[in-house]
Amino acid sequence: MGSIVSKLAFPYPPKEHSAGALAQRSRSNQLVFLTTASKLRIPAVDIRRRDSEFTILYSHGNAEDVGLSLQILDAMSACCGCSVFAYEYPGYSVSDGEPSETNCYEAADAAYRFLTVKARIDPSRVVVFGRSLGTGPAVDLCSRIPDIGGCILQSPLESAIRCAVGNFASYALYPVDIFRSHQKIGSVACPVLIMHGTNDTVVPCDNGRALYAQLQERPCHQEMAYDPIWMQGLGHNDMPQDLCLGHCKKFLQFLHDRRAGSLKKSDRGNILPW
Repeated sequence: MGSIVSKLAFPYPPKEHSAGALAQRSRSNQLVFLTTASKLRIPAVDIRRRDSEFTILYSHGNAEDVGLSLQILDAMSACCGCSVFAYEYPGYSVSDGEPSETNCYEAADAAYRFLTVKARIDPSRVVVFGRSLGTGPAVDLCSRIPDIGGCILQSPLESAIRCAVGNFASYALYPVDIFRSHQKIGSVACPVLIMHGTNDTVVPCDNGRALYAQLQERPCHQEMAYDPIWMQGLGHNDMPQDLCLGHCKKFLQFLHDRRAGSLKKSDRGNILPW
């Protein structure tokens, strides 16, 4: 049963669709390869802006891959004025292995490790972005690493089973459920922006609303609260790109202002009394 859930959760596109697009990024030095904890080799696209304060770590949705996401990644970097690092899941495009919940988590870990260890980016400057299925790895990563600067969740799911059949059935199917973000969201210690279409029939908006309700229960919530965006009348795949990126840009400004305030407080604390 668990393998059936996994197969339904990962309808990846044909691998050959992205090979050429990724090869072109290699010629512009934007393609890197990472190795996960299970020794699987996965590609990632690194869109670097020298003047950027933040780097968005992007986790794509299902039925797409990094190669098919290049247009949105370029637009995200240009609109938000930030660097973007998008990694691939095992089994997708030119990656090794097969897609699974664990492999997705390990891929996200490898991407975060690349940014903070090899690229030496401060964790407070990393903003994790997950769309649809990608919100599972995004929430998992943020729930384990308290120093991450921020988290953006577009059309998030509470879990795979809750998304598909609702909360009641999820209790009976708990052993085979995957991406249980509803169990982890309360441990996320950074500001979170949730965007969700109210007419979403793929991942119903109740998923996003439930996750936001859990965020409000965090002891630290008031000091980092950020209002969710409920896009009236919109579904899963028709949320306007420019509108979503505009909200992302505002969120990054919020994070900038928050960091600037923290730095000022730190500076004041270091002033000598004479």
